[in-house]
Amino acid sequence: MARVFRATRTTDAATVALKVMKNDFIEDDVYRRRFVHEARSAAEAHHEHLVPILDAGEIEGQRYIAVGYIEGETLQQRIERVGPLPVAEVVRVATEVASGLEALHNAGVVHRDIKSSNILIDVDGAALLTDFGLAKGRAYTALTKPGQVLGTLQYLAPELIRGEPATPRSDIYALACVVFECIAGKPPFGDKTMFEVGIAHLDEDPADPGAGRNDCPPELGRAVQDALAKDAALRPATATEFARRLKTAAQ
Repeated sequence: MARVFRATRTTDAATVALKVMKNDFIEDDVYRRRFVHEARSAAEAHHEHLVPILDAGEIEGQRYIAVGYIEGETLQQRIERVGPLPVAEVVRVATEVASGLEALHNAGVVHRDIKSSNILIDVDGAALLTDFGLAKGRAYTALTKPGQVLGTLQYLAPELIRGEPATPRSDIYALACVVFECIAGKPPFGDKTMFEVGIAHLDEDPADPGAGRNDCPPELGRAVQDALAKDAALRPATATEFARRLKTAAQ
């Protein structure tokens, strides 16, 4: 929905990422609301592993959001560049993202679009969660209708494919898909067509992400598979609990 610029904030010369809504969407009320929705969502939680929203508004009909500028790359880009990540890095990235995600959940916000391209890795290797355009919080009405499916199919929990409401455990499922991708180099059903991916999320058990890796304990794969349970009630109760299980399994 936006063009993104590296910009300088005139009040303090800070470098920011400035998201300006594309002209194609300015007249569409749903997209205009969703654009500001991102700022409202992220403003409900502050955490070192969440990219901060600095400002948002409208000038001469142009809607904008200014967020913290992160020097680095997305997690997706890193995986594409280096392949499956070392186990220690997988656990560290998962732990950092989980801590930010739990801050969102504690603020009553469900992200709904956890994926490797929405996780930034800065120059020091720290992981930050970003892009809250689909987030759903307590203090406002979500921009979706009952039964409407939004998100990225490779990371979409079964209950969301069925049109059920998003919950924190839906985000945990998506985070488990990301961890699977970090270990295996691709999401759980990454070798299927998009139609097949949706069916697989509903009906197929995911493979062991560490299969074929000598450095990946079987317990780590099982911890990821547990978080990919079709029944949301069987997944870890919180994001940090999932991260704790990963850390224990990797030892």
